Amino acid sequence: MSCRRCSRARAFTIMSCSATSFPKVCEESLAKFVNSTNLGHLQLAQIALRVSITEAKFTRSYLTKLASRLEIAHLEEAQAIVDCIDQINDSVAQLRLSLKELRKCTNKVGVDDFMWYMSNVETWASTALTDQINCAATFEDNVHGKIVRNMVKAKVEGVTKVTSNALALVNRYVTRHRFSRSTHRP
Repeated sequence: MSCRRCSRARAFTIMSCSATSFPKVCEESLAKFVNSTNLGHLQLAQIALRVSITEAKFTRSYLTKLASRLEIAHLEEAQAIVDCIDQINDSVAQLRLSLKELRKCTNKVGVDDFMWYMSNVETWASTALTDQINCAATFEDNVHGKIVRNMVKAKVEGVTKVTSNALALVNRYVTRHRFSRSTHRP
């Protein structure tokens, strides 16, 4: 791949990420997955959802290990983490549904089908983000030890940022697609 293509893909990613709530996180999380071949808004949204799924799985794994370490000594904190894991599990499922539905969106689908698919994608990605936020909210109380609370919140906030960015890129794709369809009608 030539440097010029790399530069175009990187510039496109930076420009697209500037529309997200966490642009630097967006750029960094997508950088190693973006290549120059046919990179557009749809492909970037798909990559962002895949990154979010991966990050949610890593978060789930981290929380599972943490819960098992705390289970005996700190039962209440371990139970809060288990509840959080349930939220993250739901989040992973919602993100997978979003990605699967987004893959159905091609130029070959009609406007009505496109809007149906994208409504599903946005709803499921938004629900995934809500699940992640609810997981982090479990640790807002001072009941849990400060160290555990901070470790969990930091890990969960990381996944909420990439999911928020993925949702923003999905929304950007929908907006761009609607605009291009409305300007190309006879």
